[in-house]
Amino acid sequence: MTNEETIEIGARIESDGHYATVMFVGPVPPTSGIWIGVEWDDPSRGKHDGCYEGVRYFSTEHSTAGSFLRLKKCNRGVPFMTALVEKYGRVEDENELVRPEEMFVLGTNKKTHVELVGAQKVNMEQSQFCKLKEVSLNGMHVNGAGNMGDIACNLPNIRELQLSNSLISTWSQIIEIVSQMPLLKQLDVSLNRLQLPNVEDSRKNVCVPVEILYANRLNVDWQDVNKFIVLFKSLLEFHICYNRITYLENCSVYIENLTLLNLEGNPIHEWRNVLCLADLKHLETLILNETDLGEIVFPDGNYPTVHFPKLVSLSLSNNRISEWSSVNELNKLQSLTVLRFHRNPLVEKAGGSLEARQVIIAKMSRIKMLNRMEVSAGERRGAELDYIKLYGLEWKAAGGGTDPTKLSSSFMDAHPRYVELIKKLGSAEDSEMKKIESSALKNSLIRVKFKNPLLGDSPDLEKKLPLTMTIQKLKALIQRMFKLPDQGIIRLSYVSQKMIGPEIDLDNNMRDLSYYSVEDGDTICVHC
Repeated sequence: MTNEETIEIGARIESDGHYATVMFVGPVPPTSGIWIGVEWDDPSRGKHDGCYEGVRYFSTEHSTAGSFLRLKKCNRGVPFMTALVEKYGRVEDENELVRPEEMFVLGTNKKTHVELVGAQKVNMEQSQFCKLKEVSLNGMHVNGAGNMGDIACNLPNIRELQLSNSLISTWSQIIEIVSQMPLLKQLDVSLNRLQLPNVEDSRKNVCVPVEILYANRLNVDWQDVNKFIVLFKSLLEFHICYNRITYLENCSVYIENLTLLNLEGNPIHEWRNVLCLADLKHLETLILNETDLGEIVFPDGNYPTVHFPKLVSLSLSNNRISEWSSVNELNKLQSLTVLRFHRNPLVEKAGGSLEARQVIIAKMSRIKMLNRMEVSAGERRGAELDYIKLYGLEWKAAGGGTDPTKLSSSFMDAHPRYVELIKKLGSAEDSEMKKIESSALKNSLIRVKFKNPLLGDSPDLEKKLPLTMTIQKLKALIQRMFKLPDQGIIRLSYVSQKMIGPEIDLDNNMRDLSYYSVEDGDTICVHC
């Protein structure tokens, strides 16, 4: 057997920065010598699907994912300990740790060299393998465990291991490595192409104490997940992002104790698929960003719903959710207090992120954190009051003005919290309802006066401003108007022309003028 034939079908290789799986080893007439047929992870890298000159040598998933390479072009990787020594091993020559010609900061037409202090000390500590608790061999071309026992002997204290973008080809090889790390709690095997474990591997009573698993971009579906998840019997957090998962049926018993599940980037499409996870009684965090979800419905019709009883945090950003009915449904989740809801069509439909935020807060009674911003008691009260005003006329038309107990079912379906909010805060005055209706077009302009001590006895300046202008943008405008050196010194308040009272601080840069109910004819006071 020649050296070229020692490379196995299914092995992983790297060539010129690209990764592939070996699909064929042998001659390809009329050329001489041995060729390695590969299927590239990036299908645009290849030239065919494994068929050459009318002869089928192997098959690929994509029509252009196949190529033939000579062995010398194939990087077959190194054993685990070789990669570890290369990255963390002791370096005697201090100049090899940091190359001065590579340490610089680019400025305007200038390159300034910098000095890295303490590199030798860090290298000394890391080279004591027995003390390492975290190891990252991402992109180090690890191809397997090497000599059995070497890892256990040298790395007895590893808690976290990163093996993403490696040349490991099977889950069995992963287990050979991590089974030598009895204290391991967190494992990252993302960006690999791993052959699924066979039945015999699955039945082995392998003790892998991993509690947090990252398996992103493995090109797997849920059926594949159920085949390898049996190797991990202690999982609490599972990140399985950007794979091919569309349905979530037949959940393995080995994920029943999960507290966090991250499915970001999978084409799940339908909420009914998500409901297959509802039996995960301990699930507290569910991440469904960029999963192409368009609607949320709980079929039980209960309030609160029996589904996801422990779910505290839910992420739904970058989806297709376009109706408020989905937000109404989310309010049925009895433990939900944290929500991420960026970049859904509903946000633009509401008039922008701030407008959508206010309505979401009003519709969801238990939300304490929305899009990474805390919901204060004051913000909640303001949002709920605005909601009462915004839909006041609709409430009256539905029967609320005469007999609140006989509201139309269509109104109650659209605004399930409205009666609760009225009991809590009271109904809006007719004038307030009309005001909300007439100012619904947020792009309308208002004329305001600017009062600034810098003007002295000069008349107040007047300008027309859009109600959608944020306080931060208003400060930038004022900085230009009065030629102030820094926005940071500007403090704003306003005085209503209709109500006699103290100045009202415009104290949140992210809010717009409509949030503070600034009206046509009001005066904005500039303090420096």
